[in-house]
Amino acid sequence: MSDSMVGIVGDLVTEQQRVAALIADFNESDWERQACSCDWTFKDEILHIGAFDYAAVVMMEGKAENVRVFADPYFQHDERNRVMRFRHLGGHEVAEKWRTVRERMNTLLLERNPRDRIAWAPGLPMAARSLASARLMELWAHSVDITDALGMEPVVEERITATLFLSWQARPYAYHINRLQLPDTPMYLDIELPSGTRWTKGKPEAANYIKGTAKDWALVAVRRRNWMDMGLEVVGAEARRYASLVQTFAGDATPAVPAAKNLR
Repeated sequence: MSDSMVGIVGDLVTEQQRVAALIADFNESDWERQACSCDWTFKDEILHIGAFDYAAVVMMEGKAENVRVFADPYFQHDERNRVMRFRHLGGHEVAEKWRTVRERMNTLLLERNPRDRIAWAPGLPMAARSLASARLMELWAHSVDITDALGMEPVVEERITATLFLSWQARPYAYHINRLQLPDTPMYLDIELPSGTRWTKGKPEAANYIKGTAKDWALVAVRRRNWMDMGLEVVGAEARRYASLVQTFAGDATPAVPAAKNLR
């Protein structure tokens, strides 16, 4: 068992436990509350997380060619990408199904080496460690939808580095889905973790850079906030473009949240 996988899966389990505690006392009215502007309820948020945790199990077990071939027909996604197959279930049934499937996923992840390739998007297999990071990132992103609706601040711990990593690693993908060429322009990320430790990527001498807190950058990277509304220092035309289209999750390009401020 790889220490690297133990670390990332341990972070994933901790985040799962946090979200499970957040939803534990929901009643059925709570489960039907709207969580975001896309007409998803709290139940839709957890159904989505559970669905793609299950998709991760299916892909690790080699039972589908890629996640797109499997997910849409199996989960019966509607035009808003909501999971319709299990939407008739009560909230606590949904939570229990998620518990069962995430435990299976965590076990399978721990059996993998970090660089094991797992089929995911068409033609784009994912390293096992990156898959664990992606599941952690997506869980945190959807928990933000719930905490926002509840009027709570997003919870940001050191494990947010999984989301920060994907904000950098997926930069070429973000440009691609926006039909843009990734330029050779040097870029630098200088992000402060909750502990005060600096998390950095790129070239420190770059004229284009983004500096700020992990909370601010992670919320932008998962498309829950506009960078212009955050306390980020975004310097250079290319840095501004990067901050405008950064996307840590797969799928089509997701429009940025409209900015309350106008800094341009």
